Amino acid sequence: MTHEYDDPIQPGALDDAARLVASRFRLEDRALAELAGEVVQQQFCSCVASPERTDNASVLAALSADVMARAERLIAAGEPFDRVDEASIQSFPASDPPAWASPKPGE
Repeated sequence: MTHEYDDPIQPGALDDAARLVASRFRLEDRALAELAGEVVQQQFCSCVASPERTDNASVLAALSADVMARAERLIAAGEPFDRVDEASIQSFPASDPPAWASPKPGE
């Protein structure tokens, strides 16, 4: 059985975090660096990403910088991060849906 602290961070996990940062950047009025730091703290083990620990500041900074750089490349490419989310973003604001009117029985 592996110990979670011995497991390396997989590149796919960094890509997933970058997609999350990029999609949130499109929707929220916040700095990319701020979002990257928040997502890193949420997505990765608190032993690595805990801002309270002083012995891992360089690891936290490197993870945040890597995720932010990957997010910047996604944003620059202009490609959808998730087709469903992209369709939702592109359709906002949508017109109101038609009102539901059910006929009374016997009409």
